[in-house]
Amino acid sequence: MRRASFAAVAVLLLVALAAACAGARGLPAGQGEDAARETLRRFARDLQEKRWPDAYALLSARWRTAYTPSRLATDWDGAGSIGREESERVLALLAAGVPLTREGGSLALPVGTGHRAVVVAEDGGWRVDALE
Repeated sequence: MRRASFAAVAVLLLVALAAACAGARGLPAGQGEDAARETLRRFARDLQEKRWPDAYALLSARWRTAYTPSRLATDWDGAGSIGREESERVLALLAAGVPLTREGGSLALPVGTGHRAVVVAEDGGWRVDALE
């Protein structure tokens, strides 16, 4: 069952970008790349420091309807070192100044071959929609 828990975190943290792009709106006014980067940074740190309600609040609406802070904690713990490694990679790339790419109303940070972290424009700010 631990693999099932990892799969749930993987789905949350490593989901496909297609749904995010399909419903994405324009970039938030006054919320450029710096704000998007800060959202990704806060999310990765909140996960690492197990601040589940804070991490949950940074999720996109579609993930907030599917998750709770408690489920996020359970799935993170079940993922073992993989979740921590992914969040560390995101933080390192952000610190190195790797640029985000615009994809419709979302911005993506390339995390590795075929992998990226995605934030979407929602409610005048940025929300995490994927670490895939």
